[in-house]
Amino acid sequence: MEEAFSSKPLIALESTGHYSQRIVHFFLKQGFEVYHINPLISHSIKNSVVRKVKTDRVDALELARLLFVHAFYPTTMLKEQLANLKVLARTRGQLVEQRANLLNKLQCAIEQIAPLFPTILNPGSLTALTLVNKFPTPCEWSKKANQHVILDMLQTVSRKGRLYAQQKYADLLSCADDAQVTGISLSAYAATIQCYASIVQSLDAQISLLDDQIKALAEQLPAITFLKSIPGIGDTLAAIILGEIGDIERFANAKQLVAFSGIDPSVKQSGNFVGTKNKVTKRGSPFLRHALYIAATTSIRKESKGSQVNSVIYEYYQRKIETKTKKQALGAAMNKLLRIIFSVLKNKQPFRLITPDQQVELYQKHLQKAA
Repeated sequence: MEEAFSSKPLIALESTGHYSQRIVHFFLKQGFEVYHINPLISHSIKNSVVRKVKTDRVDALELARLLFVHAFYPTTMLKEQLANLKVLARTRGQLVEQRANLLNKLQCAIEQIAPLFPTILNPGSLTALTLVNKFPTPCEWSKKANQHVILDMLQTVSRKGRLYAQQKYADLLSCADDAQVTGISLSAYAATIQCYASIVQSLDAQISLLDDQIKALAEQLPAITFLKSIPGIGDTLAAIILGEIGDIERFANAKQLVAFSGIDPSVKQSGNFVGTKNKVTKRGSPFLRHALYIAATTSIRKESKGSQVNSVIYEYYQRKIETKTKKQALGAAMNKLLRIIFSVLKNKQPFRLITPDQQVELYQKHLQKAA
C-alpha cells in the first residue's frame, strides 16, 4: 500500500483494553497515524445491517467505514513522564482497593474470635496489624509470658508512650475475657487473621514504595504544582488526575475534558418532551471520575475550625443544593472543579481565589483584548 499510494496507511483498531494498548504503541512508534476506536462506537455500526455476521474480515471493513462517517481524532503517544505517572497512579489505586477488601475480611475474622477488639484498636492501624500478626488469638494476649512483649509492641509501634500501652493492654485483657464468652475459639480463624494481616502489611509497604516513586516523578512535572494549588487536591489526587488527563493541549475546551471524564449529563429529548432526570454518561475514565469525586467531597467539607476547604466549590455546592438533590449537586461540583482544573493546566498558572465580581472584571478585560 505504501508503494501504491506513496504514503503510509491509516491504522484503525477497536479498543480492547491492554490487548490493543501494545499494538497501538507499536504502530505509533513506527510513525503510523492510529485511530483507537471506542467499542461503543464500533458496535453501533454493526447493528446498521439486518444480518448478524461477525468475522474478522467484516469487522475490519466496518472499522474502515467508520473512518469515513465519524470525525475521529488520531491517537497520540503520551510523554514518557505522564505515561509512567498514569501507570503508577493506577497501580496504587488498585492496591489500595485490594487493601480495603482484605481489611474488611480481616475485621470480620477478628470479630468472630474477639468481638470487642475493633473498639480498642483500629484493625487497619500498624499497631493492630503487628499485634494480630504475632498474637492472633485472645488467649495469647492474656498469657503472662507475652505481657512484656505486647506492652513493648504497643509502645514502640504506636509511639504514644508507656501510659498509652498500659491502658491498651488492660483493654485487651478485658477483650480477651469477653471473648471467652462471646467469641468463637477456632484455630482456623487464627491462621486466617495472620494471613490477612501479613498481606495487608505487605500491601502497605508496596503502596508506600509507589508513593515514593510517584513523588519523585511528580517533582519533575510543573503541572502537579498547579493542581496542588487547588484546595482539596493533594499529592495523590494530583498524580491521578494528571496521569489520566495527560497532555491538556489535546483538549480544545473544558467541555471536551468534561466529556472525557464521563461526568457530562446525558440528554433525553423527543418532540416536546425534555427529560429532567438525566444521569451522567460515565463513558470516560473511571479513575479520573473517582479522583474528582474524592476531591469534590473534600472541597465541600468544612475544616475543624469551621473554615471551608475550598470556598469556591463549597459556595457553588450550597447554591446547587437549593434546587437539586445532594447527588446532583455533588455532580455539578465535580463538573465545576474539573473546569477549574482545565483552566489551571491550560494557563499554566496556580489556582487563585477571586470573588465573582473580580472574575467578571477579568472576563471583560479578556473580551476587550480579544476585540
